[in-house]
Amino acid sequence: MTDSFDPQRQPRVPGVRYRTETRTRQVPGQVFGDEVIEEEEYTVDVPLPPRNWDRIWMRLLLAIALGLTAVTIVWSTSSISKLLRLIGTEKELAVAAGASFELAWIVCLIAEELLRGQPARVLVMKKAGWGAVWFVVAAVVAQGIHAHEVVAGIFGGLVSLMAKGVWWVVQWVRQPTLRPRLARWLQGKLEDTAAAEALLAYKHRIGGRQAYAALVFGEDQFRAAHEAVQAAKRAHEIPSEPRPDPSGRMSVPVQQPAPPVAFTPSGHPVPAAQPQPQASAPVPAQAQAPAPTEPVTPPAPPAGRESGSNPGPSGQAPQSPAPQVAQFGPSIRQTVITALNEDEDMPENDLVDRVRKVHGDRPKLAETVATYRRKEMKKRRVS
Repeated sequence: MTDSFDPQRQPRVPGVRYRTETRTRQVPGQVFGDEVIEEEEYTVDVPLPPRNWDRIWMRLLLAIALGLTAVTIVWSTSSISKLLRLIGTEKELAVAAGASFELAWIVCLIAEELLRGQPARVLVMKKAGWGAVWFVVAAVVAQGIHAHEVVAGIFGGLVSLMAKGVWWVVQWVRQPTLRPRLARWLQGKLEDTAAAEALLAYKHRIGGRQAYAALVFGEDQFRAAHEAVQAAKRAHEIPSEPRPDPSGRMSVPVQQPAPPVAFTPSGHPVPAAQPQPQASAPVPAQAQAPAPTEPVTPPAPPAGRESGSNPGPSGQAPQSPAPQVAQFGPSIRQTVITALNEDEDMPENDLVDRVRKVHGDRPKLAETVATYRRKEMKKRRVS
């Protein structure tokens, strides 16, 4: 090792922890006039991050909770197995049955950890876990009463309650309290992710079954069976019927436009020939009007009629315009909810002004807005 001064070595900063590492680097040298590359060792001061005391304390808390849970399982299983052996069961079966009491609330505890961030689903697991713990306490106390040691049975049952309480503390520290708006946003993200995972899982499952069927029965047989299923499905489909008019009016069949009316030189219109029903016997042709020798000019409309009311080229009267559909805006309650989604701490006067801009001024508008706001905030606090 060659000890030499390294100009690239940075001086140590006071208050920062360092770790010295030995590394190698290639440096040029000469041996009997020939240039060679040699490896040289040097030391480097690597700064260490500060200790994360939050993580250290959390690990210690988890270690205590796990140790206490292990002691609780052994203690409660031993006590409950003695009680269950009174009904004549084998020792091994009694121990397994006694362990199931503790494993019940431990399973609920793991489910709480997996469902964190979903208050509605976590609440069910919490209630089930506490119910299982109280069953364990009751079984241990019953064993103490049977052994004529009531006090020992009561304090023995508290061991499981202590373990459950320690885990409650751990979850209370790890799970922060979120505002209702952030909680709803997080819930939406979790639901979208869960839906995507479920879709991918089902696609993987269906793809695996299709590949298995194609491998066992052959691709041709699988394709033919799939086509037969699709054909049967199409055969049993019900033809779609016209949907009813949402306005409740009877639908009127669309009539074909009538042929244009021919004008004679005298100005009297000749009605167009009506379509004759098809028959087996020929129908004699009617005499046609003589063709005019000069260009036909239709009569001018009366002076009292507006230009916009002239009949169209088909000779029919213009149709009345379609009825206008009234557009309804958001209600006052929806406007209040939208404003609260943007800022839950919006002053009362600003909220009333915003509602007034959308719906106009109304009598007792401030009281109505205050009522909707109070109901919405109560609903969000409950959720």
